[in-house]
Amino acid sequence: MQLFLADCQFEDIELQKSAYAKFIELWESGAMAKEDKFEGFELLFRVHAPGEGRVVVLCRAESDKQLFAHFAPWRAQFGIVIEFTPVISCQDVVDYHKDLFAAMNS
Repeated sequence: MQLFLADCQFEDIELQKSAYAKFIELWESGAMAKEDKFEGFELLFRVHAPGEGRVVVLCRAESDKQLFAHFAPWRAQFGIVIEFTPVISCQDVVDYHKDLFAAMNS
């Protein structure tokens, strides 16, 4: 599975407040934990900067289908603009660069 960084931005304060009301409901009911992990998708970390109207998520997904399943309802209901960036782990950085440096020295 691929790691993705999702940078989520609210463009409207009223929609942000509505989204946080829904988030509180899902969080307190335990439903959020179920939405954050399903076959082919796992949300690893979520941080909020509500003063900036921003949420940043690190997740693992098999494909864009799982990204869509998790994020599209929030986009559709609350107008959140989301930028996805594929990212790699620290171990991947080490492994990939060791291969790169070995190839450059050949």
